[in-house]
Amino acid sequence: MKVALLGNVTLDFLAQDFRRAGYDVYVPSGFDTWRQEALEPASGLHAFVPDAVLLVMDGGVPKADAGILGALAPARVVAPDLKLLAAETPGFWDERMRTLAAMPFSLAGLKAIEDEFFFASDAAPKKILAVDADNTLWDGIVSEDGAADVAPYVEFQKGLLALKARGVLLVLLSKNDPHTPREGRAPRDQAPLVQALARADMPISLDDFSAVRANWSPKAGNLLTVCRELNLGTDSVVFVDDNAHERAQMKAHLPEVSVPPFPSDLASPAQFLRRLEQYFFASAGATEEDRARTEMYQAEAARRDFARTLPTVQDYLKGLRLTVRAARATAEDVPRLAQMAGKTNQFNATTIRRSAEEMASLVADPAHRVWTFRAGDTFGEMGLVCYVIYDCVTARISDFVMSCRAMGRTLEHFAINHVRHELASEKLSLVGIDCVSTAKNAPFREFLSTFDLAHDAVTYYTAR
Repeated sequence: MKVALLGNVTLDFLAQDFRRAGYDVYVPSGFDTWRQEALEPASGLHAFVPDAVLLVMDGGVPKADAGILGALAPARVVAPDLKLLAAETPGFWDERMRTLAAMPFSLAGLKAIEDEFFFASDAAPKKILAVDADNTLWDGIVSEDGAADVAPYVEFQKGLLALKARGVLLVLLSKNDPHTPREGRAPRDQAPLVQALARADMPISLDDFSAVRANWSPKAGNLLTVCRELNLGTDSVVFVDDNAHERAQMKAHLPEVSVPPFPSDLASPAQFLRRLEQYFFASAGATEEDRARTEMYQAEAARRDFARTLPTVQDYLKGLRLTVRAARATAEDVPRLAQMAGKTNQFNATTIRRSAEEMASLVADPAHRVWTFRAGDTFGEMGLVCYVIYDCVTARISDFVMSCRAMGRTLEHFAINHVRHELASEKLSLVGIDCVSTAKNAPFREFLSTFDLAHDAVTYYTAR
């Protein structure tokens, strides 16, 4: 990765650290010349073509200079809030170094700036937070110290639960004895990991995780199987582990996984939790479906277990007792519709990324119909998992979007049948469905290639 270091302080100390970490680094030759470097197309900065820029401004970026940052595109610009970092980091400033070297940061301050950059340069919306157990959820190694003697990182665990409450899926990846609780066994006979997570003073428990992998296999392989079960990509994962070797292995095998720097002290995790929330999970919790996500994925695990007990797919679908509620979209649905438009790839006809404003306009437009579909079954509610938009003049579907967790249960057929019947009530016939081929929407294209628009298809859903 190519990183340019700019700012109004001496940058040599930062440059040394970044080079030791393996980065290709550019630092301007003059002091406080970042404006000239940014605005001059022939500058060394532009010749370097950085992937990211770290802008360190003692006193902050002046409002008059804010527009200059646009000249650094397409590089990702990280300009840390030094006041915030100083408030979070004891001993952040070093006035002696300010006087001697025009670099007013202590070693702790430099580390805080560097870590902020590592988080911010990898920032992207994520859905899964995968965490280690030993020396991550607690201080100690449960298989060596014993389940009764590890000391929980209470505030960190509470922070994880706060993220879970907003819809972040928690996954536990631990090099430990298998975690599966043994039915009917006393607590002392359970695996140490199970015993530890059952302690009354542990804020977090096994039930708070959407998936658990405790074994001696590589964590990257375990994470792959978890993501397949959850039907989510590994690029939706943040991995937290105290062990530098495990972090390096994860990044080597699954480079798309975000692996942030591990904090020096999880007994005081406020800064680390703030960074996780700010850079990876800021959009979590926006909808009702977000907030119920863990329970929904746990219900999905129960469905998989149920499927293993039945001989055919048809028996499985009948046994689910599927229900669906179709309704015209309202203003209250707009946040969820915009969220689905922005994130759904596999079952998405055109991958049109509609904003909340666009969705609100379509919902209110008498020339369009926006239908929503909320599904459920014996194991629980799935929430709003599908929407269809069609033009009342052309009788064509422009948007057909369904959440991956609803795939494989004939909901798409129910939705098409419903739309066809609604059009018929307006004396219209469904003409077709817009479709744009993308790298990820093969499931929708396969459905479209086998579906007869003129006839109802078999569906296992009951309307409610």
